[in-house]
Amino acid sequence: MKFFYRIIITYFALLVIFTSLVILVSLIPASRISKHVIQSTKVIQNEGLYPIFFSFKFFQMDNFTDVLMINIAASVDSSNPVDAAMMNYFHADVVDVDNIAHQTEEIALNQKEHLLKASYTRYWHGYQIFLRPLLTVLNYSQIRIMNYILFSLLLFICTRLIYKNIGISVAVFFVLSLLLINFPIVPLSMQFSTVFYIAFVAIIFIFKKNHILKKQENAWCCFFIIGAVTSYLDFLTAPLITLGLPLICYQLFYQDNKKFLTTIKLSVLWGLGYALLWMSKWIVAYLLTGINSYEDIMRFAEVRISNEYKGMEMTIPNIFGFILETAHTMNLTWMLYAIMVFIIGFSVIYFALLLKNKKIFWEYAWLLLIASSVPAWYLILRNHSIQHGWFTWRALLVSLLAGFIFLYYTVNWEKISFKLNK
Repeated sequence: MKFFYRIIITYFALLVIFTSLVILVSLIPASRISKHVIQSTKVIQNEGLYPIFFSFKFFQMDNFTDVLMINIAASVDSSNPVDAAMMNYFHADVVDVDNIAHQTEEIALNQKEHLLKASYTRYWHGYQIFLRPLLTVLNYSQIRIMNYILFSLLLFICTRLIYKNIGISVAVFFVLSLLLINFPIVPLSMQFSTVFYIAFVAIIFIFKKNHILKKQENAWCCFFIIGAVTSYLDFLTAPLITLGLPLICYQLFYQDNKKFLTTIKLSVLWGLGYALLWMSKWIVAYLLTGINSYEDIMRFAEVRISNEYKGMEMTIPNIFGFILETAHTMNLTWMLYAIMVFIIGFSVIYFALLLKNKKIFWEYAWLLLIASSVPAWYLILRNHSIQHGWFTWRALLVSLLAGFIFLYYTVNWEKISFKLNK
């Protein structure tokens, strides 16, 4: 009961903090950020909305969402900060949405009369508590530079802490997994960056505040907060990164004889924090503005969890067919088949020759549970995951890291070394 009361208190405290902060930054006049908004839109107009690195779809940027975030920042009416903070208005021409960067520039120039005013109230848009103050002193290019410096620093700190507290192998797997999801382009996008900031800060907290998290109830509360902050700041990009990375670090660092059960408990509390604070935005918005967006939000949620995409029912066979067709279009069919053959072949070899023993397998099976959470998320939100697969794929970072660590601890390396030497 004490823990239950702590969660309730934490929930209401976060709700007050979240609401207060978005209202507070809405007090910044649009005129204070207009200069840097114009400079930012020029950069995006030159680059395009979806620039691609190496002509590879999974290396595609999302300048569209970034400029939409800037559009929302520029559309704030500081004379009515509560309404602006809760309704998250933006101005755009729905017929010519591909020209949104120029339209955002028009907002900054106070030439928005011909643009449609719409609201984006289903998210908290908590990133605005950083974006609006930053736009008073920096433009989009400068924010990217700041992102790169801060990301590099956080990545170095996290890697060093993992190396120091868990071991060099896990630290190497951590960096390798980030490289495999093309981490170097992440700081170039504000939208991509959010979940990594949350995950990195959470990892640092886990290692630095071990005297707090040794008590299990504090760890539960911590993951509730991580989930809540994710729903506050993120645009539903790859939220499981904020669960998976801290959870792996926590489980490897803290002694616990019931890791499988602890993994489930912490995941549930992360999900509870995520869902409760997300839904609370709609309630707070209605209480403060009198505008009921429930039907619009439910329609959006229904689409995202539906099993239809472009008129096709996304059953399991159809999903595999869609992936195969997409791979064929991108001339990557050979790679898809190679991956499938490798996974099947390696699985057979692993269980036949490489596995230490069943006891070790089950001791680290919680890592497989974490790894499987990403495919499960994709399956539940299949419409969103497929439609935005070119950025939602980065959640596989969690599966990669969990998989690498699982193999490292369960493979009989001494046996392999002996055979190689022989």
